[in-house]
Amino acid sequence: MTGVPDAGSLRLLLSGPAVARTFVLALLGRLAYGVLPLCLFFTVRHATDSFALAAGCSAAVGFASLVMPAQARLIDRCGQHRVLPVAAAAYSSLLVLGAVIAQVSLPPAAWLGYGVLLGLTGPVLGPSMRAQWREIAPEGVQRQRAYSLDAVCEESLYLLGPLVAGLVLTSGPAWLGLLVAAGLVWCGVAGLVLSPYRPEAVAPAPHPAEVSRRAGLPPGVAALLGTGALFGAGGAVAFVAIAALADDLGRPAVAALVETGMAVGAVLGGLLWARSRRQRSAGPVLAGLLVIVALAQVAASVAVPQPVLVGLALAMGALATSPVFVVAFTLADTLVPPERRTEMSTWVTVGINGGAAIGTALAGLVVPHGIGTAFLLAALLSTVAAGCSGIMGPWPSTSPTTRTPTSS
Repeated sequence: MTGVPDAGSLRLLLSGPAVARTFVLALLGRLAYGVLPLCLFFTVRHATDSFALAAGCSAAVGFASLVMPAQARLIDRCGQHRVLPVAAAAYSSLLVLGAVIAQVSLPPAAWLGYGVLLGLTGPVLGPSMRAQWREIAPEGVQRQRAYSLDAVCEESLYLLGPLVAGLVLTSGPAWLGLLVAAGLVWCGVAGLVLSPYRPEAVAPAPHPAEVSRRAGLPPGVAALLGTGALFGAGGAVAFVAIAALADDLGRPAVAALVETGMAVGAVLGGLLWARSRRQRSAGPVLAGLLVIVALAQVAASVAVPQPVLVGLALAMGALATSPVFVVAFTLADTLVPPERRTEMSTWVTVGINGGAAIGTALAGLVVPHGIGTAFLLAALLSTVAAGCSGIMGPWPSTSPTTRTPTSS
């Protein structure tokens, strides 16, 4: 379907036929991934009386979700209307099953296997929504505004999801959250599948695909994924350092307040970025944003142990985090042909999440040597990410005048 013409503002962007409906339903679906972690953790904890097994099940979900690009490739080739309902049916069935088996005694291996299956079946709602944004908003400023709006709302879900989970945990058994997540996922799938902006399936021609496999990754993809992984690692180290600071102060609520301030900063940064019309080569822009993040993490290391100053420093750096996502997803569109864009968007997400997992492990080793040292490690990782984005390439321009393939 033809997108919204000249979507020059966020209001106009959402004024197209069914755009607001599609986006709101997709956000409800993505909210499931904000509600589920705490609810799943405490479901397993209460069912097994083991924190270690609850953490292991959660980790199994995270590691299994690294195969999301395979589902995204199927979506590119077969269409959202064929793949997403199947994934949602499997995922929601497993969530209902989790609520049932929480009532009985199961061996640890059963819960670990359950976590793996849950991670394998989660519908890729975020990349699917971004694929629809490519149909709604044309190349250039309009699409960057769409991605900015998407990033801002996703950051908001990081605030709302744990709040909803907290309400569930205080009002009933934790397994109720699994049922809530199952319902939310179907809201998102319904919105995307019934959308008039649903992209058509694009089957790649055999010969170009074979050439692509022989040639390896397109230019810039390795740099983008490496940059994303380092960015995710730096962010994860900073979050562990925040938790360690709160623990040292004996005030766990400090961590929540600092992370809330960072989320607010990210939302504001995304809104400001959405209003910007200046377009430059993606590499230097991404490098500059990551330098801002690194400087904020250095300031946080100096501010330890003052929680207010640490929070202010990190909130300022968070102004650049939503724009980092916007530039990364915009750049991903330019690096691959239309039939691989959902897959590529998913790879960006997986790269960041994979880096975050590594960063969390690194932080566990570094935090005992000092919280300030952990923030400095975060800054180092963000600086290396900036270096990767600045010197590895070639990087396409994200200018509105850049001619790149468009979705069919």
